Parts: sequence; structure tokens; C-alpha cells
Amino acid sequence: MTPINRSRRVAISVLLLLCASMPLAAQAAAPNSCSFVTPAAWSAVLSRPVTGGTVSTVNDPAAAMSSCLYQAGPMFVTVQVSQLATPAAAKMEYADQLANSRSRDDPSSQRTTVEAGIGDGAFSSAFSNGSEVEFTAVRGSRVVTFGLLGSGAAAVPHDRLRALMQSALNHQ
Repeated sequence: MTPINRSRRVAISVLLLLCASMPLAAQAAAPNSCSFVTPAAWSAVLSRPVTGGTVSTVNDPAAAMSSCLYQAGPMFVTVQVSQLATPAAAKMEYADQLANSRSRDDPSSQRTTVEAGIGDGAFSSAFSNGSEVEFTAVRGSRVVTFGLLGSGAAAVPHDRLRALMQSALNHQ
């Protein structure tokens, strides 16, 4: 593992831990991201026991966003949900995230793939070393992102992640 990848993994791990330890802010518009995917649903997708479901709300003047942290052995799993004011704003946020992901693409480190047939748009990205997988989709005024970090992230069947994302996008 290169020092850059190791540093990024450590930074992401620290961010995930900080999000999990933050108190729930009083922001009524923020969606409960833990209600979008249950630990049982993650256990079925990952084929291993999943614990957690700790909600963290992030204050952002442009969006009401929350994240949920789970753990599956050495792997951390996050669900981040942003509820924007309009579908147009959500599509702009999604486009920004896709552009940022593509800007990090490099054959030796990361690859971004547009995912057809999910919501109003979707993409996934994966580290070439298998340590991190992300899946982001937009539907209406909502943007949902799954993040898998750690040993076994790349081994999760892609079709299972697609199906889980479809289910999360249908959450009311």
C-alpha cells in the first residue's frame, strides 16, 4: 500500500469515527440515514454480521444531511443521505460528486463507473487495492451514498449493492 493510500484510509477512518461520535443535532429536516438501510439488510448484502447504526447529523447550509455508521468485522460501512430543497439542487450535488470522483480516477488507485438504471443517476467508485468502495445515487431531491472501507470492501457483490441502493432510494 502506498503512503498516499494509507494516509487516505487513516483520514477516512478518523472521519467516520468522528461522525459516529458527534451528537445528533436538532435539525428536523435531516433524514434519519439509519432508517434507509438496516443492519439486517447490510448483513444480507455483506454475508456477515453487521452492528451499529449510529446517526450523525452534519449541519450544511445548502442541505440537510445525515450519516449512519455500521461495522462488519474490520469493515466500516456508511450511509449518507442528503435531502436538498429541489430535484435540480440534488442533481447539481450529484454532478459535483461525480466530477470529484472522476477527478481522482487513476488506473493505479481508483476507478469511477456510471451505473445505468438506478434512480435519476448513479455512479460507483472503487480503489484498485480493494480497500474502499463507494456508491452514490440521486432520486428526486435526495442524494444517497454508501461507503465501504476496509478488508473485503471490493469482495461485496456489485449486484447486491445495486439492489440495496434501489431499495434505499425507494425509502420514504
